Amino acid sequence: MKGKLTFLIIRSRTGKRRRFAISKNFILCMALLSLVLLGSGIAGALKYKENLDLKKKCQRLEVEKNQLEAVSRTVQELEKKGESIRKLLGLQAGSATEKDSSPKPSQAEAD
Repeated sequence: MKGKLTFLIIRSRTGKRRRFAISKNFILCMALLSLVLLGSGIAGALKYKENLDLKKKCQRLEVEKNQLEAVSRTVQELEKKGESIRKLLGLQAGSATEKDSSPKPSQAEAD
């Protein structure tokens, strides 16, 4: 019985004996399989944690995106209101900048 482990089980009430043997190679394979399963379980747990972190980050980015879109809509509304106010005051949108950027005539040219 080389290369095998033999187990002897004796019942205390009846005294019956049971005997079985397991190959050492089988035990080695089961140990390796257990290690592989343990390793894959740990890797899966780490990926699960990473997935949760990415979901939280995605939700946070979605909230920030919504906030930026709200700010953008507010800016657009303010620009529209500014244009309507300029029209009411009789100013054109580009006239204020054109007046400031146009060269002023010097006194020598005026004479």
